[in-house]
Amino acid sequence: MTTTVYLNGEWLASEQAKVSVFDRGFLFSDGIYEVVPVYQGHPFLLQLHLQRLHRSLTAIGIQAPTEDFWNNLVAELIQRNADPDCLVYIQVTMGAEAQRSHLPTSDLQPTIFACVSPLQVHWQVPQPAKVAVLDDIRWQRCDIKSISLLGNIMLKREAAARGAIEPLLHRDGRITEGASCNYFAVHQGKLLTPPADHLILSGITRTWVLHLAQQLHIEAVEEPIYVNQLHHFDELFLTSSSREVQPVGQIDDIIVGNGQCGEVTARLAEAFQASKRHLIQE
Repeated sequence: MTTTVYLNGEWLASEQAKVSVFDRGFLFSDGIYEVVPVYQGHPFLLQLHLQRLHRSLTAIGIQAPTEDFWNNLVAELIQRNADPDCLVYIQVTMGAEAQRSHLPTSDLQPTIFACVSPLQVHWQVPQPAKVAVLDDIRWQRCDIKSISLLGNIMLKREAAARGAIEPLLHRDGRITEGASCNYFAVHQGKLLTPPADHLILSGITRTWVLHLAQQLHIEAVEEPIYVNQLHHFDELFLTSSSREVQPVGQIDDIIVGNGQCGEVTARLAEAFQASKRHLIQE
């Protein structure tokens, strides 16, 4: 399907967009990306996404464009593609050089690319899913939203081979996140989630769910969670920009609670849907 994409100041048909084979994103995964959900033409939590994009760019030494630049880019991308429900994908790499070199030169012009992809919007709480416990084999700076996703892809493939939609990752027994999601557990009415340190990418949906929990007067704690606690959780759910709030009914052979969506998960999922409706009605 042909869409209109943005590449380095130009608006092009997707089939016409080309980057240099010497682009550092292509050769070294030297870049950052961001994904923003759009509902009925309205970007959801855009400023939080842009703040994270800026943090990641700063962390790897790429000069970030202004916030106005990103706001205008996202708005025009949505308008040009006339797709009311979509995911906006933004990628920024260090840029292209004349030849392959591990150390970038100081005068590179970053490569900026943006496109849209379809988003299947749902307004009900999804059916509980299965996840699989796997060792977190990724690098130590997961707080940077790097385009280097080989470890994530390998883990997703292994989880899929086990009949799961996502891996539930851990480092020496300490739960981190999924390959493309964050996790929340519920124990005796309290909401638990791993802390936003260098071992996880603090998701925008994760941040919003913590905000919703505060509004709903649900006690929420960011603290380490361990694999040996999985049998004791009453509920488990994952969050991401595309899946939003997804109940988890099974972890490998462990049934979480009664295998159905729990009360706290349902409350948060419904509050999330309400915030989407509020965005559209503004």
